[in-house]
Amino acid sequence: MNTPSLTARLLTLTVVLLWSSAPALAQDYSEVVIADAHVHLLDFLQNGDYLEGGEIVPKRPGAALTAGERGKRIEALLWAMDRANVSHALVSGMPFVKKWSEDETFRSTYYLDSSSRVVRARDTDYHVALAIVDFKSSGGETAMKQLERLYPCVSGFDSTDLGAVDMIAKRMKEFPGVFKCIGEVMSRHDDLTNLTTGERPRANHPALLRIFDFAGQHSIPVSIHHNIAPISVGTVPKGPLYLPELLEVFNEFPGTTFIWCHAGISRRILVADLTDHLSDVLTAHGNHVVIDLSWVVYSDYILKDLDSWAALIRTYPDNFVLGSDAVGRFGDYTDQIRIYDPLFAALGDAELIQKLASTNFLRIMSSDGVVLNSNYAYSESKYTRRITNLLDGQ
Repeated sequence: MNTPSLTARLLTLTVVLLWSSAPALAQDYSEVVIADAHVHLLDFLQNGDYLEGGEIVPKRPGAALTAGERGKRIEALLWAMDRANVSHALVSGMPFVKKWSEDETFRSTYYLDSSSRVVRARDTDYHVALAIVDFKSSGGETAMKQLERLYPCVSGFDSTDLGAVDMIAKRMKEFPGVFKCIGEVMSRHDDLTNLTTGERPRANHPALLRIFDFAGQHSIPVSIHHNIAPISVGTVPKGPLYLPELLEVFNEFPGTTFIWCHAGISRRILVADLTDHLSDVLTAHGNHVVIDLSWVVYSDYILKDLDSWAALIRTYPDNFVLGSDAVGRFGDYTDQIRIYDPLFAALGDAELIQKLASTNFLRIMSSDGVVLNSNYAYSESKYTRRITNLLDGQ
């Protein structure tokens, strides 16, 4: 028998020591059913993947589906959900279009691809609604059953326009029973806000107050993106300077259910003690606010401090939901949504994991789409400077 050399023995010892000191591999939680609280059917060019012959056709600029064919986008999403063990999904369009400015040599497909402006996509809700209508008409009872898994949102409005609530109501009248929520409402949103032309949105803008009031009147959940702070320069954290605006909304509308997207975080948002701020919010508003842990808050905050986030979720077990934040791309949807195993492992409790993964989301959503009376009109005077009866008595 050959005796191992000293080098070989040292190499073996090194491998053993490294293996024994490595963290245990996370358990496979693929059997956990997820309800995706954040999906965009379309991207920043109003394009989206669709299904053709059982295969995903990737989105591309200028692509279009004819009347009767638009349901293929819904087919693509459901196909992807089935493969990822996702039961339900909140689905919106994309409320912005990225311009191709004449000084750019390439077409941007994402809002951060270039300095070109973004403009509001007022037709995005039509794309979503017509996709659902075509899917429903082509599939009979089976399609109707499948559509119960989806919660379509109205999102294509100007959140600084006092008349935006009327446009939302109009879309819901045009497609009765289709829409089940409002969002993703874009409020403070890092460079997306900076690239938007015109007035800047904020959560406590009167235009949004009118929408939140309308939503509460009709028990419509609202998904809102509102950063907790401005963009940081380098690695210097900012205080939660934008949080008071959102708290004003939560205080004003205790009867409206809110999904706060990404826990107030987006790119280059650096805030110290984020879990403490979230705890304060949920202590005051946990009965009508849930927090979406999708996108960069997961990679930039949660994965870096799993124990603190697991403790926060244990303290507020009914107030967190998960999402993919897929943007019209479904070929790799499983990779986008099945990222939460480390968080599941940190929680370690099957009932709590299922609450986070799906039960909390399903609890706050209604399976019935909104149906408004054809004569419905939201008040002209609420949260505006309009003076009524000015000429009374004259």
